[in-house]
Amino acid sequence: MSALISVVIPVYNAAGYLDACLQSLQAQTYPDWEAIVVDDGSTDASPDLCRAWAARDSRIRVLRQENAGVSAARNAGIAAAAGSFLAFVDADDRLEPDYLLELYSILGNSDLAVCSVYDNETDYAKIRRETVSLSTLRCTPSLYTQLVYINYVYNKLYRSELIRQHQLCFPVNMRRGEDATFVRDYLMHCHTISVTPRRLYYYDTHPGSAMHRFYDGICCDEIPLMHIQYDLFHPAGSASLTLKEEAAFQFWQHGKVLSILRYIAHYAPSRNIQLEQTRRFLADPLV
Repeated sequence: MSALISVVIPVYNAAGYLDACLQSLQAQTYPDWEAIVVDDGSTDASPDLCRAWAARDSRIRVLRQENAGVSAARNAGIAAAAGSFLAFVDADDRLEPDYLLELYSILGNSDLAVCSVYDNETDYAKIRRETVSLSTLRCTPSLYTQLVYINYVYNKLYRSELIRQHQLCFPVNMRRGEDATFVRDYLMHCHTISVTPRRLYYYDTHPGSAMHRFYDGICCDEIPLMHIQYDLFHPAGSASLTLKEEAAFQFWQHGKVLSILRYIAHYAPSRNIQLEQTRRFLADPLV
């Protein structure tokens, strides 16, 4: 018998997408899974859909909480999970049928399994089937400053024991970068990471999503994230990156800076807020 995988699905006003998400979970070729569906105080039809799904499939459990954000919802799911392994799925996304099976199959003795994602952000030419040590990942930003490795939380299979041993959780005070912060914290306790280039997760963005609305705490969230990701690729007490790898890191970092500046310029509701946030962001030494 294979090990139980707990799939944590935070839900907030996702009535238009939840059926497709859970249908893709039901279609998994890996049989031993449970879904912890955490309704984060939805005000649409999501609570009714969650209850209906749980009534039809005993593998689906529903938790309901007052609206506290996606981090609190995922943390509640972690606390309730019974599986030896954990995966995170967003309620408006979908899975290939062998998403769980492939991640479980490649994990082996590694601490983390990673797959590719259907998105428009990743340079897939650099992603290959491999098992990479954390030390190699940290000194090779030319290969591993990719969203699939260090930002996305949902294209991975985690060991529950490692999460609980180190009391890892999602930061509830962040609205941007909380997933990348969790991934970085988890990576710091890994020895090896197994990777498949297969795209097994459909990441969908929608016009009404948080990424398309201005968030006035962007600097409070993005600046600390930049620092911990800098530290990920510049471990204290180790040799410096080679000139080539440092150049690769700086190129990636500059791209991230430009992306945040574009977000501020596009979504800030007024010229004054735009200037204030831009000055605050540019004042950080890493920018």
